[in-house]
Amino acid sequence: MIASKNKLVTAAATGLAAVLSAGLSLAPASAHSPTQTPGSLAAPSAIFKVSSFNVLGSSHTVNSNQFESGTLRIRWAANLLERNNTSVVGFNELQQDQFNTFMRYTGDTYGIYPGDQLLRIDINDSIAWRRSEWALISKSTFQIPYFDGNMRAMPIVRLRHRATGLDTYFVNVHNPATNKKHPNSDPYRRRATTIEIDLINRLRLEGLPIVLLGDMNEREYYFCRMTGEAPMEAARGGYNRNGECDAENPRSVSWIFGSRRLDFDNYREAEHGLVQRITDHRVLFSDVIVDGEKFPRAVSDVLPGR
Repeated sequence: MIASKNKLVTAAATGLAAVLSAGLSLAPASAHSPTQTPGSLAAPSAIFKVSSFNVLGSSHTVNSNQFESGTLRIRWAANLLERNNTSVVGFNELQQDQFNTFMRYTGDTYGIYPGDQLLRIDINDSIAWRRSEWALISKSTFQIPYFDGNMRAMPIVRLRHRATGLDTYFVNVHNPATNKKHPNSDPYRRRATTIEIDLINRLRLEGLPIVLLGDMNEREYYFCRMTGEAPMEAARGGYNRNGECDAENPRSVSWIFGSRRLDFDNYREAEHGLVQRITDHRVLFSDVIVDGEKFPRAVSDVLPGR
């Protein structure tokens, strides 16, 4: 559900088990959800800002006449996230030198996964969250085909909102682009889309809100499949009911999706000013509102320590 009418702002293989990493557990966390009774307190609600941010990897701008080094640009990216009070961000193309710089520059502000915990290539599509606002409950990856069908790990984190005890799943992906160097990516990208839809449909069985971030390298096609085959909606809006789909002319190939019972507000796509110096992609921001009454199983009576 869109909380208020959003305005786009241009601003400064069969079966999920075969593709999930061995460490993925979809069982509920040990903290249980309290049973709501007529005399109990009202369910909490949380509002936070998310971003889908392709930072343009360092290797793409070596000797560039247009862009500064990746390590300088990632410091600007950190400033942009701070300026926009971003709580959770899904990165794409975050390369090793940019990751190292980001973590040094921001200190202990962010938790991040997978970061450098897995393969070096897996750094690229990490999810970062403000440690002051979120506690990590679980982390895992699932596999999608990337260039030439090579499998890549994409992250899933379950985070608990410190102020409210509400749990949310965050998923971040980067599907392969079709370009001159990789002209045959279409079937791999479509297979990745199917895997992502299967994952969302599996996660939703837990009754927790889900936020999906990433560079899908698709516009209408991805919107219509994700919102038609899973109970998801796009933060930017759009329509998909009774076999009729209208993605409302998206310009960005990056997306923010969420469970239908979530509310979105203040969605925007930033592409001018500092953004033009950081990346060749639009940077997406949106507020997400989680209502505990709509997601009773997301409510935990165990608040994480600071």
